[in-house]
Amino acid sequence: MTGWMIYAKEDVEKNIGFVEMFREHFGKYDIDIKLIVLGDILEEINNLNPYEMPDFVINRSRDYKISQALEQKGVQVFNNSKVTKIANDKAETYGYLKEVVPFMPVLCDGKKIVSKKLQGNTDFEYPYVIKSSSGHGGSQVFMVENQQQEKAALQSMGGQKYIVQKVCADLGKDIRVYILGNEIVAAVLRTSQESFKSNFSLGGRAETYVLNAQEKQMVHAITEALPMDYAGIDFTFHHGKAVFNEIEDAVGARMLYCTSEIDIVKDVAEYIINKMKGTH
Repeated sequence: MTGWMIYAKEDVEKNIGFVEMFREHFGKYDIDIKLIVLGDILEEINNLNPYEMPDFVINRSRDYKISQALEQKGVQVFNNSKVTKIANDKAETYGYLKEVVPFMPVLCDGKKIVSKKLQGNTDFEYPYVIKSSSGHGGSQVFMVENQQQEKAALQSMGGQKYIVQKVCADLGKDIRVYILGNEIVAAVLRTSQESFKSNFSLGGRAETYVLNAQEKQMVHAITEALPMDYAGIDFTFHHGKAVFNEIEDAVGARMLYCTSEIDIVKDVAEYIINKMKGTH
């Protein structure tokens, strides 16, 4: 059996250790993992004969079109193209989950997206957050308090699609919930004293977090609406209660290794192997 791990070119170097960890675990089962760098791969896929196709693909590129092309060839992709498409477009994520979980109101292309699960004022006034619709890891997220800051934030977007979101009441902390096969693996609380962004990669602190019943219910509601293989679900806090923030399709693992004894790469590899056994 063979598998591919697909990455965008700019993400390869910082993730090569992650790829090697997967190679090691899959290698114990005589499964070869090939690193594929996103490029002209769509054309390559169309030209491959069935014997050259992998048995499965771990798509870390955040490009759902690659997943669709592979799925049309009968290849199983983790996560599937639907998850990748929705999770990597914040406007689409909020629209998809507006009747499922509470989240802070959003504006996209002048249209308001409001959760049916969150009560309160949905008007927009400064300060609010502007973020790239496809950003991840806290990149291209700006708190704006006036027109000058808003103009600077939009210039930084470079013409990319973006959303505007009301600010939650409790800044500088959030929860990352790790999901494997629709089940909760662990949760981590991220906090920052210096920024409203608490991302671990941006210097935020991380510690194990125990989800309460309401938070678990929200996670299960999301995975029921959008089943996923391995992903992260992030929540911020509004007046002391967790509210949905975003889904990380190509979720990282460094924070989980730093806060627990969980070997998530081993668990993901075994999950994929078991899934593939069911299809062969």
